[in-house]
Parts: sequence; structure tokens; C-alpha cells
Amino acid sequence: MSSNVSSEGRRQIVAPKIGAATGTNSWFMLIPIWLGSATIQIGLLGLFFLIASLTQPVSAAGPRKGDKLEVQETKVEDEEPPALDLTNPDLGNNTDLRTNYNTDNITTVSVPGEANKDETPGIPNGIDPIARSIPQPAGTGGGLGGATDTGIPGTGQMAGTPGGMGGLYNPGGMAGRTGSTRERMLEEGGGNKESEAAVARGLAWLAGHQAPDGRWSLHKFPEHGRDKAGQVVGKGGCGCTGVTNRHNDPAATGMALLPFLAAGHTQKPVAGSKQTDYSKTVQGGLGYLLRIQTKDGYLGGDAELSNMYGHAIAAIALCEAYGMSNDPTLRAAAQRSITFIVNAQSTADPSKGGGGWRYVPKQEGDTSVTGWQVMALKSGQMAGLSVPAKTFTGVEEYLDKCKTEFDSPSTQKKQVGYGYTPGTGATPTMTAVALLCREYLGVNPKNPELLKGIEYLKEAPPGATGNLYYEYYATQVFHHIGGTTWQFWNLGPDGTGKNGIRDTLLRKQDKGTDAKFVHQDGSWSPGGQGVVNDGGRIMWTSLSLLTLEVYYRHLPLYGRDLGTMKDNK
Repeated sequence: MSSNVSSEGRRQIVAPKIGAATGTNSWFMLIPIWLGSATIQIGLLGLFFLIASLTQPVSAAGPRKGDKLEVQETKVEDEEPPALDLTNPDLGNNTDLRTNYNTDNITTVSVPGEANKDETPGIPNGIDPIARSIPQPAGTGGGLGGATDTGIPGTGQMAGTPGGMGGLYNPGGMAGRTGSTRERMLEEGGGNKESEAAVARGLAWLAGHQAPDGRWSLHKFPEHGRDKAGQVVGKGGCGCTGVTNRHNDPAATGMALLPFLAAGHTQKPVAGSKQTDYSKTVQGGLGYLLRIQTKDGYLGGDAELSNMYGHAIAAIALCEAYGMSNDPTLRAAAQRSITFIVNAQSTADPSKGGGGWRYVPKQEGDTSVTGWQVMALKSGQMAGLSVPAKTFTGVEEYLDKCKTEFDSPSTQKKQVGYGYTPGTGATPTMTAVALLCREYLGVNPKNPELLKGIEYLKEAPPGATGNLYYEYYATQVFHHIGGTTWQFWNLGPDGTGKNGIRDTLLRKQDKGTDAKFVHQDGSWSPGGQGVVNDGGRIMWTSLSLLTLEVYYRHLPLYGRDLGTMKDNK
């Protein structure tokens, strides 16, 4: 080390250069460093191989020479398992008949008329239902019909106990009235083009006899007869016969509205539809009913003129219109009409008519009036309105007292029938009314008493009694059972169709061939037995139309196969 004095007066320090040493010992000094680094690298490499050998799984070693490999084969089933036979042989079902109904929503035809791509199958302005043959579990679904398990249910399913599984799309519901759903149900149920043409002509006749204020009249309908241009026919009336002395405009209006609703027409027009637009016709009838309804819900005004018959029929029309259209302007009126029926139920002992209804509120019941009230309550329940469960319990107790068992005169087998009031003898008409009530109240289709009652009705096939009132109710009873039981009724005992309910009604429809009564074209003339005669031509035409619309008016109550799973061949 040396030091020099800088020009600034400080000492200058000079550091030695590393590796600048000279001689043989300059590289020898680095050997210890090299050896230490090599030792560390070899040690790390050995440690790595040791750990790898200890942690490697045996399976990863792969096959060795001499090992025998085993191959596991997986068998794939190419064939479908045999289909389960879920038909009920006790009901005599034809397993080749597709039922309950496997519905395609895409079709080339939307009955009647050509297909309309803007039309929603099912209910106009509603949702497109999913076809199914068996009910969903309780609590599924949404929208109308969704129910809760409360002391006052009523917002649940159409048949049986409350559940909330689909409302309009339930068994017994109204979701099959339009679009491709209607076409499929018509075809599979046994309707045809002739029956649909008869329905179209009948609706035109009813629309042509509506009063300017929206009502229909049993005793004055000829005064309101109009031609196709909407002009009143004749100075004193259109000349149609079948006028009755019954003054019951609410009943006539409700009865005339039902065939329009059954055919899918509501007070709301369907944009782009090629079908005849009857929305103003329906709106006029509903408007009349809303105007005459009292604060307590009664739809007749004068109880001596309309009574519970007329109230129930008008209530069904209100409830169906609300359920199909979800029109909020109808809800309150429909609920009031249902509440009036609930409050009017007789509280007497069931053996004296308690649990039923008759002409005025709280009067001991008869089966005929009771049937209309049950159908109104079920229509309201299906539309999401409130109906107390105890009301239906009362009906069950009443029907039990009207029931009688006897030996068939022809077969000597046990049969079940129902009377007009408790303790009276069974008649086919009252039995048909009671059995339909039983079906809607949830009786099992294999119930022995139900089947014995159906055997009783089979002894009075279509056209044998001349009683349209009986045939209207019996048609619904048989339709819900389905299978060969329905074929017996729809096509007749001989299966040709000639003596079935469909062709019997087609033959009786007025074709307008009489020059004196051309304006009766499309209607049905009153005649025969039963209370329907009191309703005249309006009542006969309406009930005949409803009977021909049975194929799609209400979905069948009982599922009999899994038709939506696989097409029948």
C-alpha cells in the first residue's frame, strides 16, 4: 500500500487487484471451492432420486415382462326394456287406444281452419301446456291453480283434494279447448269433421239470437234473431220455434255462453286468428251477468225467477271465462258467485238433504240442483278461486244418503244408482249427475260403486230415453272413464257409431231445410223427456253443443297409460 498527496492535499488509497497474484499458487486457491460445490450438487441429486423411488405408486410402474393383462368389457344394452302394461283390465280398456292424450304442439291444422303460427295452443293468450297422461306430484307447477294446504283451500286441482299441481292443465281442466291440443283430443276422443261442423253451425245460431244488451232469453229469443249481416229478421221475430214460458234470462245467458267458452272463445280476441271471432258475443254475455249480480254474489236478481239453477249456470260461465282469460275484471264477481253457493248450502241433516242445494238458499237439496252447484264450485276451484273443503265434504255426505244398491232386472248383478232426494228410488238421470260429481270429487276409477253405477247407465244407451239432460251428464261420466267404456257411449253398443251419442246428436240438428223455419239452421228442437224441455230451443241447443264438445271441453280426469313417453303403434 502506498500513499500520495493529491493536488487537493488528501492521501490517495490504492486497493490490491484480486487474482492478480502471480506464480503457481494462483489457481490452486480455487480448488477447495470447486470441490465443495460439486459435493453439494451430487448430494442434492442423490436425495431427489431417493425420494422419487419411495413415493412412486406401484401401478405407475406399468406391466413387466411375463405379466398377463386382463381386459374388462362393458356390455351396452341396445334393446329397450319391455314397456309396462299400466292399463286397468277391470275397466275393459282397449290397450291400442291412445288416451289422455299424447299432444303434439306443432301441427299443420289448428281446428277449425288453417294453422295460425301466432296462435298459442291451449287457451288464447295463455301458456303452452305440456302433454301428460298422469298427474304431477302435489305442489308442482305454477300460475293458476297453485294451491296451499290451508283450511280454506280451493285454489288447487280440479279433481280430488287440494294440491296446486296445475290449475287449467289438471285432469278435468280446460287447457284442451284450442289449437293443436283440441285437434288431437278431438281425433283421439272420437270426434270428427262432421261433429265440429255441427258445433260451428250451432255457435252461429246462438250468436244470431243474442239480445242487444248481451243477454239470451228462453222466451223472447226469436225477437232478437238476426241474419248473417247482423240485421234483425222479420218485424215480429225470426220465426224460430221452441219458445218456453220460463222467464230465466240469467240461466239462458250462462247456458248460451258455455258452448262458446268450450270452443275456446273468450272475451279477448285472438290476433291473427282465422276462426270466427266471437269475443264481442262473449263480452256482451259476461257484461250482462256482471250488471245483474247483487252485492252478495247472486246472479239472478229475482229468486223466484232464476233461483239456484240459474245462478249456478251463470257462475260456471263467469268462472270459466276468468280461468281461461285471467281477466282481473272478472275475478271479484266470479269469487262472489262461488261464495254465494257456499253460503247457500243446506245445513240440514244429510238424510234430509243437508249438504246439497235446491231452488233457494239453505233449502234441503236435490241431486239435480246439487250437480250444477258442484260443477260451478269445481270451475271456480280450477280458476284459482277459494272453495272451503268442508263444502265438498257436505256434498259427499249428501250423495251417500241418495245412493241405493239393487239387482239389475236384466243381468241380476248388483248395481248402484242415485235418487232425486235422499230415500227415493234411483233413476238414470240422477245417477249420471251424481256419478259426475263423484268423479270430480276424486273417486278412484276402480271404485266398485262407481263401476256398478256405470253398468246401470249402460242399460240406458244414447237415444234410448229421449232425455238430453241425462245424456249430457252421462256423456261426461263415460268420457272421463275412457277406453272401451267411452267407445260404448260415443259409438254406440254395436260400435258402428250410428247409435252413439255423437251421431245421434248430428241427426237431430236442424239443417234449415224447411222453408218456413230456415232460421233454425244449426239449432236443436226441444222434445222428449226431462227438465231441458222447460228451457226450450236455447237450452236444447246449448246442451247439445256442450255434449258434442266433450272431446276437448275438459281434460280427462283419469290417466290410463303413459302415452307421452312412447307413441303407441
